[in-house]
Amino acid sequence: MKYLMAAIRLFLFLVYAIVLVIVLFLLYHITRIFGNKFSIRLIHNLTPVLAFPLHFLMGIRLKIYGREHIPKKQAFLMATNHIGYVELFSLFKIRPMAFVAKDEILSWPLIGAVVKAVGTVFVDRTTGGLSEQYIREVTEAMKNHINFWFAPEKTTNDGTWLRPFSSALFVVANRLKCPLLPAVFVIKKLNGKPLQPERRYEVAWATDPRGNDTPFSKHFFHFFTLRSVLLEMHILPPVVPHYDDKDINERRAFSAEVYERMAEALEKHEPAFDRQRKE
Repeated sequence: MKYLMAAIRLFLFLVYAIVLVIVLFLLYHITRIFGNKFSIRLIHNLTPVLAFPLHFLMGIRLKIYGREHIPKKQAFLMATNHIGYVELFSLFKIRPMAFVAKDEILSWPLIGAVVKAVGTVFVDRTTGGLSEQYIREVTEAMKNHINFWFAPEKTTNDGTWLRPFSSALFVVANRLKCPLLPAVFVIKKLNGKPLQPERRYEVAWATDPRGNDTPFSKHFFHFFTLRSVLLEMHILPPVVPHYDDKDINERRAFSAEVYERMAEALEKHEPAFDRQRKE
């Protein structure tokens, strides 16, 4: 019965996702008559409402602390720890949020147009100069009032530690003098009960202690066998950086400052957090 219900939920998820892709594709091309920037900004602002059914079908519950720290008028960059895909769906409950994706997605039928329509920035990860391309593209998008999320760790872990940060990802906030909003996600409950350590990897899509990586499709299907997942999100006060981003030491110093703020928050709210672990 558990797997039957999971299959039904996943089917409904996929049906809605397909409908959403088609609707956004049409909306993007219809509203482009008012200008490409207007179209992207409009659809970007609609994403929290349009994405809510996906969030609901996945059984994700989110408690947000520090909501008062979210800038109300100015576009902002949000940096969080990265435990997989569960926090990405959660982000839409906070504010419209765009991401950075590999540029080959642009060539995917329908989907390429849709992810572009919500404000996604595309970068070529197969060539050099990724940092500068990221900085340039995100800067232009934020001038169009698009909010961006990024994971300074650049890849996932199980939520009990933080990987070293990439300092280049913070440069956009420094050049635009826009708010950088640090936040941390903590997995609190699974199926209504406190999370047991041995079940953490059912929620976090990350390499386990034995070095095993679960394929995305397998992990994603198993996620739908879970009745509910409760996450806490702790949003920290925003920071507007002021440093010389041409000086690598100043870049790293600011990145280290944000790292410490997020580590302190995880130390406070995640009982299993290991500050000493880096790899």
